[in-house]
Amino acid sequence: MKHKFKALLEVMACNWRNIALFGGGLVALVVLFQVSYPADRLAPFTGVDGLAVGGWNKADAVWQLDKNYSNKKVGIYFGPAKSTYLSPTLADIGISVKNADRVGAIDYPWYLRIIPTSILWAHFINEPRNEPVYDRDMAKLGGYINSELGATCDIKPQDASLKAIGKKLEVVPARPGGICDINIVTQQLSDLKPRLSTVAKIDIPINETAMYVSDDVARKLGDELQSKAGAGITVTVGGVSQLIPAMELFSWMDFGLADGKLNYSFNTGRAATYLNNMIAPKVAISAGTTTVTMVDFAETARVDGVDGRVLNIDATLVILKSFLDGQVDAPIIKTTPIAPAVEYKRSYSATDVGISAFMEQYAQSHPGIYGVAMMELSGKNRKALYNETRLFTTASTYKLFVAYSSLKRIEDGSWNWTDQIVDGRNLTTCLDDMIARSDNNCGSKLLLKIGHKNLTDEAHAIGCVDTTFMGNDGVKTTASDLMTLLAQLQTGRILKQQSSRDILIGAMKRNVYRQGIPTGIDGVIADKVGFMDNLLHDAAIVYSPTGTYVLVIVTEDSNWPTIADFAAQIESLRSQ
Repeated sequence: MKHKFKALLEVMACNWRNIALFGGGLVALVVLFQVSYPADRLAPFTGVDGLAVGGWNKADAVWQLDKNYSNKKVGIYFGPAKSTYLSPTLADIGISVKNADRVGAIDYPWYLRIIPTSILWAHFINEPRNEPVYDRDMAKLGGYINSELGATCDIKPQDASLKAIGKKLEVVPARPGGICDINIVTQQLSDLKPRLSTVAKIDIPINETAMYVSDDVARKLGDELQSKAGAGITVTVGGVSQLIPAMELFSWMDFGLADGKLNYSFNTGRAATYLNNMIAPKVAISAGTTTVTMVDFAETARVDGVDGRVLNIDATLVILKSFLDGQVDAPIIKTTPIAPAVEYKRSYSATDVGISAFMEQYAQSHPGIYGVAMMELSGKNRKALYNETRLFTTASTYKLFVAYSSLKRIEDGSWNWTDQIVDGRNLTTCLDDMIARSDNNCGSKLLLKIGHKNLTDEAHAIGCVDTTFMGNDGVKTTASDLMTLLAQLQTGRILKQQSSRDILIGAMKRNVYRQGIPTGIDGVIADKVGFMDNLLHDAAIVYSPTGTYVLVIVTEDSNWPTIADFAAQIESLRSQ
């Protein structure tokens, strides 16, 4: 028994030694860690003006503190106002705050480092005791005050208003205005020494200016609207009652002054979302279609479609406001009638009237401005016209008149085919190039050689009475005049010699620009195009299996595919 007790004592003594050795080692490690903790870092749990900077590098802490101070806002209150008038940052008013010295003074000294666990509570002992350093830029402060308050420091009063918060209309408090003393404002702002952890504000006395709407007035209007709206406004939609909730109604309201009084209006954009989703589908009736049958632009039959209707949001909002204002007893949903769509079933006879009617409808239903003329030179001798006397700048179609006058001079002997015109080309080559390739040098030289007045007079002499080379705004012609010229050329009424006519018509048949009438109509086409800026013209003699005819399409703001399609449909109609 004695031996067992002795053995137990020896074991216990060994354990206590081990515990003591472990505890001593642990303390030594803690002290070693504390002693080696970097001198340029703040002790754990350190705070400066409410900013937790424990473990931070001191330079980083200084940078963050300086930045936070720069963004620190100052509330400027005038008179008895309970809300801020201005909230500048310290940087806005020229105050910069430096924290380098105070952070640098926070130390974790050696005598604390050797005390075990001091790293956990050293921040209590080493809290910053110095204040930050405040630097002031008075020029920047003066600039801010001048830009925000002006030289007179005249503070405009803010009238009380209302705003919707859920199912309630809450008062937005009035803010008094008045005249303040700039010197007092400057002095108070320049004296500021705010801290991050406290609210920064100044109160500026003013000589008050009364506002129009007090809090009590706004509250009274809010109570009246609240009472009238109740839980909402009930309207009848499609025979069924529907409640527009008060919260929804109030969310549409914009408040403001009208004739010195607080009033409100419904914001159409905000109201439309609800009304279009909840009301509009219940009142909408789709409009039908009226079918009109027309032959050659003359109405021959009509089947009327039913009227439709849609929600009239603006008129409905007027009624809802009138109800809330006590001007009407019951709100009514307003609608707007919708006329039926009109669908035309058009057909055209293969007559002068029918083809002319088709030309008008086609021109009016396609982009651009058109002048169109067609004359058959055999068979039924039909003639169809649309906008035929409207003047257009000729573009290169003027070259047809120049070619006619040139050939006229060949026939009377005053010109010769060998006459030199331009670029080493004689009249033979130049006339062909001018028509077949629309050569501009030949065209302009021959125009000048003949003369503007002579060309005008000679065009008028053959019935092209609207064509002129004398205008200040360019050479002008019409679809009718181009048709007249080509019709007389083909039938031999102008130019005495068939050879002269054959030369011109042959050059037109070899015209290299074929995107217009020749693309739309199969067969032999002798034509001359003109294109300049937004003008596209085509004047053609069409040698159709159903007869020869002249077709002229002059346009502004159209395109070649449309001109080709126009020509194709005219050919199809006249060939019936």
